[in-house]
Amino acid sequence: MLLSEWRVPEVNWLIRHHRLLAAAVLSVLMLSQIPARVLTAFLPATLTLSGLSGTVWSGRAIRAWIMIDGQPLILGRVQWQLQPWRLGWGSPLTLTSEWGDQIFTSRMGMELSGLTVLRDVSFNFDTSALRAMFPLYLGGTLSGSFDRIEVKQAAVRRARGTVYLQNAVWTANSGYIPLGDYRVDVVGDAGSALGIVGEVATESGALVLNGDLSLSIDAYAAKLSATGPVARDDGFRRAVSILATPTAEGFEIVLQGQL
Repeated sequence: MLLSEWRVPEVNWLIRHHRLLAAAVLSVLMLSQIPARVLTAFLPATLTLSGLSGTVWSGRAIRAWIMIDGQPLILGRVQWQLQPWRLGWGSPLTLTSEWGDQIFTSRMGMELSGLTVLRDVSFNFDTSALRAMFPLYLGGTLSGSFDRIEVKQAAVRRARGTVYLQNAVWTANSGYIPLGDYRVDVVGDAGSALGIVGEVATESGALVLNGDLSLSIDAYAAKLSATGPVARDDGFRRAVSILATPTAEGFEIVLQGQL
């Protein structure tokens, strides 16, 4: 068969359906130019984006914040890149937020089962960002990276990664006490017998912490031992006495509860 003969059916098909093809191309072009401000109609009431530019597929917001228990958590500048042809599988959304030294990046996707999957997660922020929402007397920089986090119905189901708490200090009225640098290796499945387990280790500092944290679908637990000069300080021991049990070398923290 000659090449010209092989192409005749294709040419005829294009001639017959040229209007349909033109409409499809026009639709794609129009969809690709949907302005980012359209997103505000679909955002939850707790999330606010201001200074929107770009499109729904590739855009940015000058400032963003989310309300948690009536308190705003500033997310800062937000950028996103969405690949619509990957919706329903993979990780079509790449998200980055930055506010000074506070940084969050991740690739995200949602499976047909409703499971939200975050991949290549990286974050860094000062613990003071959480102080408006939690009675947190712990200062320092919290950072980490996760290969994968799975979330369903607002609960973490699986996780694999590492969290760092650096330059930790005790900031309660009882005193400003340097503590140290810590690492938590996280891995597991909340639906398994062990749950998601975080192994706590001390990298340096005057308060030496070791132990495990665990999270299941409906419960949490923590078992930590504290030693070192700070753990034997009478003032600090009194400050944490509501959570801690004294030992000869310092104290222990054993917590468990239902979610």
